[in-house]
Amino acid sequence: MPDSSQQITPRIIVTTDFSLESERAFYHALAIAVARQARLTILHTGSESRDAVPWHKFPGVRETLAGWGLLPADAPRAAVAETLNVVVAKMSVRDDDPRQGITDYLRKHPTDLLVMATEGRAGLARILNPSVADTVSYLTNSHTLMLPQHGRNFVDPSTGRTQLRRVLCALDSDHDPRPAVAYLRQWLPALGGDADMQILWLQTGQPDAVQDILLPQAPGQTWRQEQRSGEPTKTIIETAREFGADLLVLNVRSPLSPMARMRGNRNDRVLRELNIPLLSVPIL
Repeated sequence: MPDSSQQITPRIIVTTDFSLESERAFYHALAIAVARQARLTILHTGSESRDAVPWHKFPGVRETLAGWGLLPADAPRAAVAETLNVVVAKMSVRDDDPRQGITDYLRKHPTDLLVMATEGRAGLARILNPSVADTVSYLTNSHTLMLPQHGRNFVDPSTGRTQLRRVLCALDSDHDPRPAVAYLRQWLPALGGDADMQILWLQTGQPDAVQDILLPQAPGQTWRQEQRSGEPTKTIIETAREFGADLLVLNVRSPLSPMARMRGNRNDRVLRELNIPLLSVPIL
């Protein structure tokens, strides 16, 4: 019988297409992996055969950790696991469509956190070529940290230090919030570093629809709840600006039909308007 006290290693996957945007996603994923002592998979999807995969273009884990002062410059590959308790794997999936390739991989290898760069498309671009991050998050029901192409970071790429101080949670009020609260309580410290963090739980809509939620008060985290009326998406954007949110937490949403993409969904609009990282949380 297995030892029930043994901790399960958290799993993090970050996707890369070797662009500067995906490099930013890698820095975030690596910093979180160090904080959680997680298993980190760096996943590339492309049309190349395995023999033609440009492995040299994958981001350098040891070089980055040495730059952050966490490993000596000449540290061997084994030092990442032996010193930091972080297990790293670099994987490549052959598929012309990154949405399909990443989705297939995640269905076989579920993750606790998916980290992806996103372009926050608008107009015709969103209709013809919807966001990879949105689509994958929806199809795999994954907790997904989306980093806008030209948005703010909360991990310093030169030091690995996190700067996440204010988190706005605006989850759908007609679903049980307890799984999301439990997940955030566990993962937010890895995103926020050592400084205290403020978490605002926003509920939109009519007062009679507001849920009575028991919010945690964990060390380094101050949670509070607020209710506001008005059109939900507009209210979320206005509150995020007033609060000075560094991270927004929303439920996974992705309209997949062409007509729905033409209108755009809440997450599309929020990413475009606020240009801050978004953590999409599945409805469980």
